Amino acid sequence: MESCSTSPGVFAFHELKFRFFLPRACAVLIATSLIGITFGATGNAEPAKRDPAGQLFRRAPMASASRSIVIPLTTNLHVAFDAELLRTHTVWNGPGLNLLGPPYAGKKTPFICTFEGKTLWTTPPLFPWSFGKSFSSSTNLFGSVFRGISTDNGNTTLTYDVAGNAGKPVRIRETPVLNGVAESAMVRRFELAPSDQTLWFLVHAEMGSVADKSKDSSAIQRTNDVLSFAVRGAPNLKWHLVEEEVDYEVERITEVGTVKGNPRDRIKGRQSRAYLEIPPHNENIVFEIGSVVAKEKSPVFLSETIKAPRLQISPKTFAADPSARRPVGGDSLYRIEHFPLPKEIDLLVTGMDWLPDGNLAVCTWPGEIYFVENAQGPVEKARFRRFARGLNEPMGLKVVDGKIYVAQKAELTRVLDTDNNGEADLFETVNAGWGYSGNYDSFAFGPALDKDGNFVIAFEGNMGRWDVPYPGWAIKVSPDGRKLDGFAHGLRAPNGIAAFGPDRDIFTSDNQGHWIGACKLNHLQAGKFYGFPSSFPAANDPSPKTFHPPAIWFPRKYSPSTTDMAEITDARFGPFVGQMMVGDFQNALLMRVMLEKVNGEWQGAVWPFSKGFFSGVNRLSFGPDGKLYVGGCQRAWSSTVPQPYSLDRVSFTGKNPFEIREVHALTNGFELEFTQVVDSNLAGNSDNYDVSQFTYLYHNRYGSPEMDHDGNENSSTTINLKAAVVSPDGKKVKLVLEGWRSGFVTTVRCLDLQNAEGDSLRNDTFYYTLNQIPK
Repeated sequence: MESCSTSPGVFAFHELKFRFFLPRACAVLIATSLIGITFGATGNAEPAKRDPAGQLFRRAPMASASRSIVIPLTTNLHVAFDAELLRTHTVWNGPGLNLLGPPYAGKKTPFICTFEGKTLWTTPPLFPWSFGKSFSSSTNLFGSVFRGISTDNGNTTLTYDVAGNAGKPVRIRETPVLNGVAESAMVRRFELAPSDQTLWFLVHAEMGSVADKSKDSSAIQRTNDVLSFAVRGAPNLKWHLVEEEVDYEVERITEVGTVKGNPRDRIKGRQSRAYLEIPPHNENIVFEIGSVVAKEKSPVFLSETIKAPRLQISPKTFAADPSARRPVGGDSLYRIEHFPLPKEIDLLVTGMDWLPDGNLAVCTWPGEIYFVENAQGPVEKARFRRFARGLNEPMGLKVVDGKIYVAQKAELTRVLDTDNNGEADLFETVNAGWGYSGNYDSFAFGPALDKDGNFVIAFEGNMGRWDVPYPGWAIKVSPDGRKLDGFAHGLRAPNGIAAFGPDRDIFTSDNQGHWIGACKLNHLQAGKFYGFPSSFPAANDPSPKTFHPPAIWFPRKYSPSTTDMAEITDARFGPFVGQMMVGDFQNALLMRVMLEKVNGEWQGAVWPFSKGFFSGVNRLSFGPDGKLYVGGCQRAWSSTVPQPYSLDRVSFTGKNPFEIREVHALTNGFELEFTQVVDSNLAGNSDNYDVSQFTYLYHNRYGSPEMDHDGNENSSTTINLKAAVVSPDGKKVKLVLEGWRSGFVTTVRCLDLQNAEGDSLRNDTFYYTLNQIPK
């Protein structure tokens, strides 16, 4: 188990190693174009997906920074900020960011977002802030951390803390704004908290020579143009311009590079750097830095800096699309209602939870949050109000004390509406203390809450880079965001995480693939390894021999792609309180899971439950009304059903289903508990049961066939049923078994069983993962 104590977003373990490691592997230093060129075109024949006019920011991976925040100042002027190194890494003229990857383009590759147009200026992949008598380029970022995004004034403000070797961090608020009407001119407005030390800020670094060294304004002559820049506002600010020969290598994020190692780029030649010296100050100070690109040295502050009124966002509410109405599905026991979704939005559901007012909060794969108003009422009367957008592929949402938390790929974020206008305007970074390479598979699932109020997040390990911290790990983040603990590892694709039971034990699903023989349900425990050897900082053998067994193995016929889970706590959902509903994406169905502790470890049984959903079942949430809400999506992830997304509601009709309600392992077999009285003659006949066992291989191949006791593939071993004993009340049957083994999945088929009225079982087969036989 690895543990670290951090400020939000900052690593604090293995310090000596990470002084060098952070900017090269974690932050993923990448080459930036240091002169104005056209860079990053998609090369696709079809038009790129782009954010609409009026969207204030977009978080997405770019070639110059995995944790990029792109801010449109106009439809033709864009700023990209690196939330890892706290630098503006690229400014360009042209269309907005090309959004690539499954949630936007429906394709798994390419997934590094690009842009088209002219690069106006960039900065090197260096931390641009320093304390002391002169600028010192340091790789030590400890204490310097990105704090969040604010949009409450119609502009996008970036807040971060810069820390020196002594003294407390200095809070900085940076707001890029439009400078007049020039398409190549912009201003960065800075608000700095008090500092008892001199601060240095690397404003520009360009290949070329210094063209001007005036007090307030300066310029750098580049090959084909001049970059002019100036400062105004706070007194006693000083420019320091230097020319020096540089020769260094940096990394560029590429599609292949995030998996196999990045191609190397070399920056070599004469470089001019402009540093701004900011003297100590006892009060907050405000100043603006303007930058203009032109054929020759140009005035920088063309007019007062302005914000573009068209970028103000008005709350948007969308009504159900009448043409999307579908008849009620399900059966006589469990009814499935389908919400007719608005055609204006892509509701690819990746997270759901309930707000104090009874509305349902939903986050989507393309990075939006919607409030489903009147969600508990008639489905056709629900309305969908957009609360936030621009997030980086969030895979989960949790409401805590009325506040919304989402796990983006790059951070855990608290999303707030500070001015109470119905739309989010503050995106606070709770913690970002894990590595994010920009890879398509770098999903962060969660958060769930444990019994102590910690946020628990599970990261995908599939295709994870060994040099990036925490792929394939589960972490805990303290409620205040200051502490991050990596406590379990070996996860491949844990597309489902939830707390369960009186002790709020944390469970994740995981999806079959290499090293994972079939989909499974893991009970996460500190220090345990769960099978997939992809994660750093764990010192895993690349060919591990064993792993902690799951509580449930899901047979492929039920679940080739297990997703979310939800605990049944309300009897209004039927006779299964204390059990789980679990979803499957590919088969678009629900399963029921019953768990019990045997010798201190969770194990249990699984049955099919419901089908009839219109998209891949991805997220589950029980509402205050006792009904199960099912969020679906598919886009580059295949499913057997046709719709790209869906929102459904499952409710119990009140008719008691004839089912095996519970299964309990005994020292010599199973005890089956039914929801209704069984026909004693049929239930007591051993010939009416088939029992067999199988397991899965642990190997570096995709999935596994079922293996019998003797190691034969696609086979199971028949288990001898010595007796079937019915209880006096007719609701329990004890199956006495001979020759069964722990460490195998036990299949029990209950053939021809009926209740007292002659009805057959709703589901006559279950699969019990027998990790241990009771002592």
